[in-house]
Amino acid sequence: MNIGFIGVGNMGSRIVTLMLDAGHHLTLWARRPESLEPFAGRVDVATSPARVAEASEMVGICVWDEGGVEEVVLGDGGVLAGMRSGGVVAIHSTISPGACRRLHAAAADRGIGLVDAAVSVGAHLPKVLVMVGGEAEVVDQCREAFESFGEPVAHLGPVGSGLIAKLVNNTLLTATVALGDDAIALGRDLGLDETALAEILAVGSCGGTWSGLLARRRSAEVLPKFAYEWAAKDVGLTLGLAAEAAIDRKREILRLAAQGVDVLG
Repeated sequence: MNIGFIGVGNMGSRIVTLMLDAGHHLTLWARRPESLEPFAGRVDVATSPARVAEASEMVGICVWDEGGVEEVVLGDGGVLAGMRSGGVVAIHSTISPGACRRLHAAAADRGIGLVDAAVSVGAHLPKVLVMVGGEAEVVDQCREAFESFGEPVAHLGPVGSGLIAKLVNNTLLTATVALGDDAIALGRDLGLDETALAEILAVGSCGGTWSGLLARRRSAEVLPKFAYEWAAKDVGLTLGLAAEAAIDRKREILRLAAQGVDVLG
């Protein structure tokens, strides 16, 4: 399958590598040309998102935020400007479901399919978890590509559903950071060394991504700024969704998630 891809950061580069290993032909574009250097000789490089789309049956997008997604999809020289009718756009970026639905409508006006295909790295997953929202027939067009880098690939419902699942997942993770931080403080108050306890919790029966973050936070190793940035962005999106749905912000998971953002900050 001829696949285009835009956004080769930490997650995007992992996805691209897995698709190349599975035998797909890829055309890439990036704002920073140096980010494409690891793939030299294995991919075609386009001069714009529109050129990526011209060469591809499907284009995956894994840039940082909503503004970036809208720019590469809708902007001058964007994906929709170059893609032929019948093609598909897969949004891997974590943006609001509402924004994704607007992009879906713009794509549909041109005869182009669009799905949200949110991705997450699981502690025990050999590939990445792919959470998909969209019409079943459009998801089926993408399934071979998704399964080359994703396991499992879960179709959760209409456009926006995969993003909602991703936001719930990341909200739970961030809430667990807050709960774990409180647990470590309890251990300190009971006479334990915080750093030693954090290292134990990271490998114990309750260990997971949250405990690894807290272990690094209490060691000499500095947490990457990205940990705070993704938590703040994704929890902010979840709080916005909760407000739209008239869900009480005092719900425990939302309160803890906001607290977890502060811990990571």
